[in-house]
Amino acid sequence: MGWPYDGNLWRDNAKPAQLQYAAIAKAISEFEPLTMFAHPGEPAEVAREMLKDAPNVTVVELEIEDGWTRDWGPSCVAKDDSATGKRVVAGVHWDYDCYGGLLKKKLGLPTMMPSWEKDYNAGRALLEMNGLEVFEAPIHLEGGSIHSDGQGTLMCTEECLLHASRNPHLGKEGIEKVLKDYLGLEKIIWFWRGIMGDDGVVNGHVDNFCCFVRPGVVLLAWTDDKDDPQYEVSMDAYERLSNTTDAKGRKLEIIKLPRPPPLFRTFKEANGLAEGYIEKGYVPRIAGERLPSTYINHYCANGGVVVPQFGGVAAEADKRALEIIQEAYGPDYKVVGVSSREVVLNAGNIHCITQQHPAAW
Repeated sequence: MGWPYDGNLWRDNAKPAQLQYAAIAKAISEFEPLTMFAHPGEPAEVAREMLKDAPNVTVVELEIEDGWTRDWGPSCVAKDDSATGKRVVAGVHWDYDCYGGLLKKKLGLPTMMPSWEKDYNAGRALLEMNGLEVFEAPIHLEGGSIHSDGQGTLMCTEECLLHASRNPHLGKEGIEKVLKDYLGLEKIIWFWRGIMGDDGVVNGHVDNFCCFVRPGVVLLAWTDDKDDPQYEVSMDAYERLSNTTDAKGRKLEIIKLPRPPPLFRTFKEANGLAEGYIEKGYVPRIAGERLPSTYINHYCANGGVVVPQFGGVAAEADKRALEIIQEAYGPDYKVVGVSSREVVLNAGNIHCITQQHPAAW
């Protein structure tokens, strides 16, 4: 994980977000060791203080600009070494440009933040500090825009990967080739769009919309409300999933996971960011805009699943989501919920702020 600290991105100088990041980190650390990367200086000092009662969490200083470790962090790949019989792990370092920031500036579109060089470099540093081979992928990509079953199948959205700001020079076929070459894929399932509310600067990451529980089984964000724009998008994805197979030729079991009722940014939340943040080049946050709230954006740990909870009008949906996810993962996993509204205010959630790596590290 990466510690949040920028008051231009997180309201009230990131204090509410830091509380929820700490709670999420502690929940995950009940199942596996966790490293919290924190920018040197005050951010690292605050992180150490807030996580001092979590013995399974290690704070490591690293220059970063934002806490979306899923997106700027590397994606690990592995293979079995026939000579030694051991698993060999390496990492793919994406050409991260903060959600198409390079072209968005040229196109006059809002960007998440004015710079992302530290995050780009941090993605490589995570691999180098652990002595792993680095594969530099020639594609602008965020880790949250792809989701794989680990057996040759990957899901993504046209809304994101084919967005004009990402890789227009590659086209759909070129993007597929890069992903297959670097991730060892055999099949890519394309969705039309992602979750409603995620169509701004992030452009519909799949990890907010659909995920593998295990090979052959997916959770899909859902609503039965035909007046909600989400209905058409989710129905389209359901039909695509129903009419395809995975890389191994299996029909997919589709588990519908209802979204919470529509949640919106409050006036207080919109006005809690640093003065002049828009003029500095950060994405505008508008009161009344719909939040990309979903339970798909959870983190699956070793023996546990940490799930977003939104509270308030979403309390019943929160409870039902935990039940559905527990049933989906089965008795070998303990499902726990953690409040994460502060995270979704910045267009992501628990999966977005984490990045798992093999124990071979």
